[in-house]
Amino acid sequence: MRGAVRRISAWALGAAVFGAVAAFPATLGAGLRPSAGIFCLTPTCNRAIENVVDRVDDHLAMRMMELEDPRRRDLAKAIVAEAGAAGIDPFLVLAVIEVESSYDPSALSHRGARGLMQLLEPTMRQEMARSGIEYDDPHDPVANVRAGIRYLKRLLDVFGREELALMAYNAGPNRILGHIRAGPIPERFHAYPRRVLAELRRLRRTVGDPDAPLVAEVLRAERSL
Repeated sequence: MRGAVRRISAWALGAAVFGAVAAFPATLGAGLRPSAGIFCLTPTCNRAIENVVDRVDDHLAMRMMELEDPRRRDLAKAIVAEAGAAGIDPFLVLAVIEVESSYDPSALSHRGARGLMQLLEPTMRQEMARSGIEYDDPHDPVANVRAGIRYLKRLLDVFGREELALMAYNAGPNRILGHIRAGPIPERFHAYPRRVLAELRRLRRTVGDPDAPLVAEVLRAERSL
């Protein structure tokens, strides 16, 4: 009976994800616009956002010493703005960057993935075109994180669970979908989300403010005014 329940659950999850992936290229990510910054209506919102930007900027200063102001500050603002618009913890973005490229904007994988968030150029091109953002260099850190966060957001919308979305980010959505439909996802695919989520926990302890609300929560409260 338990085996049957597991098979039914896997089938139901696979069917749901398959339907979402079928619509993946056309529908997901719609409504997101280029984020040059976050605009708050209240001083409380401004302070909360600036606090997170400051913390991200300080962390980038330690991990990307070659990137000077104001370019580094622009990158911190882009990470916080895009993450806030997508409803993603900006420290999750930093965790992905750590695991993917160790903060090396010139990183290039053997598969051709580029930049801080290690995007294949077709993926980056599609994300930027979908959002109406022009860019010249796939290694440009601001453009790369904008595209990477938007791609991660679409994967979270499709797969529903953070762990599955991270597996899809690392291994490709179609590969993870195939394993979902076939049965349990092989253990080797679980290593990547474990590394990212472990780094996220570390960043929240060492860089984040445990008493501060998430950027997405601040923005939701702001929009409700």
